[in-house]
Amino acid sequence: MRLKAVVFISLFALVSACTPNNVQTDATIGKILDSAGMYGSFALLDNGTEQFLIHNLAAYKDSAIAPLNSFFLVPALMASEKGIFNQNKSTLINLDSASGYQNLIQQLGRPAILKAIDSLHYGKGVVSADMNKFWSDNSLRITPDEQLGFIKKLYFNQLYFQKRAQEIVKTMILKEDNASYKLSYIASSDTNISNQSWVLGYIEENKHVYFFVLSTKSLKADNLSNKNIEILKKILLEQGFLKGKR
Repeated sequence: MRLKAVVFISLFALVSACTPNNVQTDATIGKILDSAGMYGSFALLDNGTEQFLIHNLAAYKDSAIAPLNSFFLVPALMASEKGIFNQNKSTLINLDSASGYQNLIQQLGRPAILKAIDSLHYGKGVVSADMNKFWSDNSLRITPDEQLGFIKKLYFNQLYFQKRAQEIVKTMILKEDNASYKLSYIASSDTNISNQSWVLGYIEENKHVYFFVLSTKSLKADNLSNKNIEILKKILLEQGFLKGKR
C-alpha cells in the first residue's frame, strides 16, 4: 500500500488573470494587519468587473502553506455527494472545527480522499500518511490564489461534484444573511506551531458577488480564527461592504 501520493499543481490559479490594469492596492489593508500584530496577504475579486484588490501580491500568488481546516471543504463535498450530509442541519458538522472531520475522513478512506485531491487539482506537495493531520502538517500546501479559485468554482457549482452537493456545502459556510448582504466563509488557524490562519469565502451585495481570501501569520498565538474574522470585516467595511451599498 502506498503511504504517500503526489498532489499535482492546482489548476484553480487565478493570478494569470491579474494584470497591471485590473489589480488595485490599498495601504489601509496593511495597516489593519499591522495593528493586529499580523502579516500576510489579502485578495478580493469583483466577479462582475474581474477587478482584483490585492495586498502583498507576491505572497498571494506564491506563498503555499498548509490549508488547515479549510481543507474540510473537500470531505464535506464528498460527504454531501454520498448522502452523508443533507440540507437538514442536524446532519452537518461545523466546518470551522476539526471536531468530527477526523472521523469523517477515516470513514471516507484514504484512497477516496487522495482521489478527490487529485481530481480537484487541490494544492501541491506530497500528502503524508497521517490521516489525522495531513491538512495541517505542511505535506499538503496551497496558495491564496488557488484558494480563491477553489471558492469561486464552488460558488458557481463548477467543481466535479453534483450541484446538490455543492449547494449543501454552500449552506454550511453561510454565516450572515440579512437584508443588506450575505457573507459566507470558512475560517481556520493553527496556534500550535505556525500561528497561521485562513479565511476564504465571498460576500453578496445587491446581486453582485465578491470573492476573498485572507492568509495571515500572527506574531503570537491567540484566538486567531476570531481575530481574522474581525480583520476581514474591518477590511470589508473599509472597502464599503456590509452596508448593502456596494
